Amino acid sequence: MSNKNSDDSLAPGWMRKIADAILERLPARLVKLSSASFSCEPGVVIKTPSRLTVGHGVALQRNAILHCGGKSWCNYNGSIKLGNHVIVGPHCILYGAGTLEVGDFTHFGPASMVMAQAGDADSDERQTTEPGRNHDPVSIGKGVWIGAGAVILGNTVLGDNCVVGPNSVVSGIYEAGSTLIGNPARLVRRRNTEG
Repeated sequence: MSNKNSDDSLAPGWMRKIADAILERLPARLVKLSSASFSCEPGVVIKTPSRLTVGHGVALQRNAILHCGGKSWCNYNGSIKLGNHVIVGPHCILYGAGTLEVGDFTHFGPASMVMAQAGDADSDERQTTEPGRNHDPVSIGKGVWIGAGAVILGNTVLGDNCVVGPNSVVSGIYEAGSTLIGNPARLVRRRNTEG
């Protein structure tokens, strides 16, 4: 691999080597990302990478885990789609069996989580090897800031430019410009994001 590529300004050589190693293990028809479009730090785990779509300038920081679904327990459904310039902070966990879509310029603080899948508390199958599960979509808009340790639950929609406070637990549909804090999260402010 030559280090004289014009794409080298987007990622240091060691990051490109990791990205290239990931790409080499995938069949060409399944690759939806390129080593020039993202950086991937050591310790990152991507499960079912064929269901991951990554925009340009995405950063996956150390020890992040992205589970993109596609397994038998979720009926081979699910995916994660990250827009341009998304930052997934260190130790983040993104579960996408219910599908996860993230808009451009969104930032996940350290150890934040998205749970597009969860156990079904009403299921009679809780004490089996295949317990009941819910697989619910999560949609996160553009320019959203998610604080360290926050948890975003299934069936959540965050509009553009939302802010989620550290350690908040978010469930529900929130308009653009909402600021959410607490467990459970509550709306404390809404900025006018128009014009």
